[in-house]
Amino acid sequence: MKKLAALALAVCVLLSGCGLFPAEEELKKAPVVQSVEEEYFTTAEVKVGNIRDYVSEHCTYQYQTSQSLSFEVGGEAIKETYVTLGQKVFAGDVLAELSIESIEEELEESRKLVEQLDEEAAYYEGLLSIEKERAALAKRYGRDYDQSKLTKATNAYEEVAGRKYVAELRLGELEADVNGRRLVAGIDGIVDYIRQIPAWYNGRINAREKYISIHSEKTGFVIPTLDDSIYHFGDVYTIVTDVGSYECEVVKINRPASGAGGRTNVVLEPLHPDENLVIGTSGDLIIETGSRTNVTYIPTYALRTIDGKSAVYVTDDKGMRSIRFIEIGLSVDGKSDPEENRTEVISGLTAGEMVILK
Repeated sequence: MKKLAALALAVCVLLSGCGLFPAEEELKKAPVVQSVEEEYFTTAEVKVGNIRDYVSEHCTYQYQTSQSLSFEVGGEAIKETYVTLGQKVFAGDVLAELSIESIEEELEESRKLVEQLDEEAAYYEGLLSIEKERAALAKRYGRDYDQSKLTKATNAYEEVAGRKYVAELRLGELEADVNGRRLVAGIDGIVDYIRQIPAWYNGRINAREKYISIHSEKTGFVIPTLDDSIYHFGDVYTIVTDVGSYECEVVKINRPASGAGGRTNVVLEPLHPDENLVIGTSGDLIIETGSRTNVTYIPTYALRTIDGKSAVYVTDDKGMRSIRFIEIGLSVDGKSDPEENRTEVISGLTAGEMVILK
């Protein structure tokens, strides 16, 4: 009986291992979670159409040239102003002066001293020349010569020449001071500003404080640009303003001094100005620099450079992507309207294909 019970228990264990018991009694396994990351692209179609590249410049209608003048010396009274508002002046005209009373006496003494030392230097230079000639003759004919005479003449000349040099330096400083107290027109133009000195200033003005300004009679649209290569004298362009459109000719290209950097001021003169065009009017100039008609193109944003070559990523109808090297032509970038940023495709793509944008 005990053997029969043991046999029955063994059969039960064996059956449970073979999975013959009902499924709901089996131990459940943990579920397997599989993560799949999908990749999404923004694509654009290769199209056929037109491409246009251009430069857009903002400009202002103003006087072609102007000049602000300031005294280099401050704290002195205005001696005299020789011009009035609206007066026409010419380059080189003295417009105003400060008083030179504080240096006038020293200036006169310095001039006299330089004149005196000029005469003394000329006298001793003559003596030195004579002594040099005597020394040369004595050496040529084997005669005795008192070398101390040449040394004395040399020392006398050098002493006077040294004093003359110092006196000329001081005279130069004083004359520069005088020039700093004088305003001289640098251009032909019209006086448009004269500073009014308050009574409590006692007619005095600070150094480098604008006292007089003048402007040229000629006006024009002035364009400050970093790239002046597209402008040439005589070129005619259309400038659009709020008061109308004007054909204008390039008359000046004022580049900054060499090595100074900064912008170039291009001046365009209206061919047919009218009463609506006043100082301060702003305008816009658009210059077309390149165009293509009826060409295959892609959005410039899709263009890449791989190993120094132009390329794009393309997709097929199954969404698979691959690199395609292409040959490009005119490429436009940086325009505010994204639709204008197009790149011409010469070879490597056909209309209707899809390219991946960056």
